[in-house]
Amino acid sequence: MAEATTKATPAAKKTAAKTTKTSAVDTKPKAKKTEPAKAPAVKKTPAPAPGKVAKAPKAPVEKKTVSDEQRYRMIAEAAYYRAESSHFKSDSLRDWIEAERDIALLLGESK
Repeated sequence: MAEATTKATPAAKKTAAKTTKTSAVDTKPKAKKTEPAKAPAVKKTPAPAPGKVAKAPKAPVEKKTVSDEQRYRMIAEAAYYRAESSHFKSDSLRDWIEAERDIALLLGESK
């Protein structure tokens, strides 16, 4: 019995040449069509009536809690800087009172 020895040969790569003419336009890669990106939704607010000025919403003022000693030191420091700005030629009582007012506003106290 004679055995036939056959070697398996890999399949030859097929190179199909196109017979159609190609132009410069055809050689460019085609871009995929994509939908335009949607802008994020924006909540519209009604326009103010003519003649009226729209007011910006005020941020809530938090009332800060500080001890009496901390408040006293804050006022003393503010009064010092007020006196320093006038080369210490101003009335010290006036500087203290204005510093108290400034600190009260800063801390959200009503006076």
